[in-house]
Amino acid sequence: MTPLILAAVSLLLAVPGGGVPAPAPAPPHDLHIAYADLAVEGAVVAGRLRFFEDDLERAVGPLVGATAVELAPGPEADVLVMRYLSRGLRLVDGTGAVLDAELLTSGRDELDREPVWWVMVQYRAAAPVAELQVRNTLLFEVFGDQRNIMKFVSFPGERQKTFYFAPGEAEQTVRFAR
Repeated sequence: MTPLILAAVSLLLAVPGGGVPAPAPAPPHDLHIAYADLAVEGAVVAGRLRFFEDDLERAVGPLVGATAVELAPGPEADVLVMRYLSRGLRLVDGTGAVLDAELLTSGRDELDREPVWWVMVQYRAAAPVAELQVRNTLLFEVFGDQRNIMKFVSFPGERQKTFYFAPGEAEQTVRFAR
């Protein structure tokens, strides 16, 4: 073999795929996830929902005719976030009554050094809650790979149940032993 052919064969053998350069690694993909921790005691369901702040800002933007908004703590953000929450999270008790969320407080913090927006909410049923039909589509309209995790703790007894919501799996029935 000539030195030129030998060099070409060596190059082909050295490059994965027989001479086709390997594609550049994909950049890291943002995790699209939201969390909720809710306590159920008697006729009250209450707890905290957490969203990556930039994800929530993109989700609420269309409510005011924008691509995204910049949330700042205060009543304007609270009204906007609760309006969005009422469209994407629905709790129905065992009697078929839709429970309305009441905002208790809201704010910012961090999760793994990422800004997070949180809300503390409360739902009140007419009678002790033994079952909830939950529909959670929060952020699904923004991200096709959005995942929502909701943890329920029922009192007394501190029984825990965790549920996963994704596009195509947006509804769950949560039963609480009494």
